[in-house]
Amino acid sequence: MAESPRLLLTKIEGENFTHKSLWSVVDRLIENAEARQAGSLFDLLPAMVFALLSFEAYLNFLGERLAPEIWRDERNFFKKVPYRGFEGRVRKVFELCKTPEMDRAERPYSTIWKLKELRDLIAHGKSEKISMTLEHQDDASRSFHNIELYKLVSLENAYQAREDIYVVSLKLHSAAREALDGSTPRRTDPWFGTDPFAGSRGFSVGNTTIASPDFAS
Repeated sequence: MAESPRLLLTKIEGENFTHKSLWSVVDRLIENAEARQAGSLFDLLPAMVFALLSFEAYLNFLGERLAPEIWRDERNFFKKVPYRGFEGRVRKVFELCKTPEMDRAERPYSTIWKLKELRDLIAHGKSEKISMTLEHQDDASRSFHNIELYKLVSLENAYQAREDIYVVSLKLHSAAREALDGSTPRRTDPWFGTDPFAGSRGFSVGNTTIASPDFAS
């Protein structure tokens, strides 16, 4: 008689780098928009939003390594001025990286705040009232580029979002490496790497044992 399957116990420990997974979404959506221009708004819009989400997740990746005591109680810490909300979280990470914040009026840093406006527009979306008169040929498609959402979303803006988020993140990554240089977290974290979004999206180690030595025969 065949043996019944054994009950096994597998223990796994590791980490999924959320910011890298989200970054892969950005690349994939932009590739889709490039391949299919018709209706590309519906790829470009999430691509730009996910670019910001990638940056937010990356801030948490750095924060957990630079100031784990803060990130263990992040909900309370980031409720208080001057570190309230997204703006405060960005400010704190720049401080932890020991590098001054960049100029919000200039690229690449200004792009982050434009993306936040887009994210907020989507998150608190309301119907937009339209009133316009268009003059166009009878064989031409009508344009609604005056609609706020359409003014913010384009292939060019998606390229800019990806490029500028990467440049700012790389600046922080390099500064964080210096801040962590020689510290225990740095020495024991081979996954930190030299690039904020390249490389493995996670790792895990584990082992499997027999949960119960008894099995039917």
